[in-house]
Amino acid sequence: MKYVLFRYAVALILFVVPALQEATAQVRIMGMVSDADTRTGLPSVSIWNKRTGVGTVSNETGRYYIEALPGDTIEFSMISYVRTQIVASGISSTQNVELKRHVFGLQAVNVKGRIYRRDSLATRDEYAKYFDYKRPGAMDVLKTLPSNPITALTYLIPSKTRKRKEKFGEQLRYWEAEKHIDYRYNPDLVARITKLEPPMLDSFMYAYRPSYNFLLNASEYDLMLFIKQSFDKFSRQKGLLPKDSTEPQQ
Repeated sequence: MKYVLFRYAVALILFVVPALQEATAQVRIMGMVSDADTRTGLPSVSIWNKRTGVGTVSNETGRYYIEALPGDTIEFSMISYVRTQIVASGISSTQNVELKRHVFGLQAVNVKGRIYRRDSLATRDEYAKYFDYKRPGAMDVLKTLPSNPITALTYLIPSKTRKRKEKFGEQLRYWEAEKHIDYRYNPDLVARITKLEPPMLDSFMYAYRPSYNFLLNASEYDLMLFIKQSFDKFSRQKGLLPKDSTEPQQ
């Protein structure tokens, strides 16, 4: 019994001491990710540490922060933009990053669909361990304990790394859904059906943004019908149609 306790104590020391040493050497990198042409902040940019495999996502205004060790490579990626990397310095610092758009010589509509599907699959493949990550449970501990007690012990200890992985996975799934909505429910399609122009177009799209679950199963006809019916409601509220009208403006 004493020998078993001794083994677990040694394992705990081997796990905790390096973690404490690493924590003291970590630096925090923060800043804004923006479009290189417009200089506006970019939301939902995937940002990850290539050494640790831990990442985050920029917020609605393009702001981000991530922890790293000096010399770590931090990569920034987003659909339709060129991947960009920076190297963490020896101290915490602010590093603003500008992403350049991919330039394509084909028609925008055709390229957009292909690029979206390709990049979406690439993101799923690259970040699969975060999309599919699940917190270790009691069964994981019991299964791992006989063959690898040290690993099983780490499952019982609260871990910032595991929490970051869970959070990153949630953010990736959220932004993947948002990008899917933006791809199908786009201003070109909505403007063609409703004949609206900004800023009224923006108000309509915000008020009647479809859900991700609806778009997963909706055909193109379903989406167009949804937009027309939503526009009819919107037009009545804004006084764009007479109250006895049943059809949106063409």
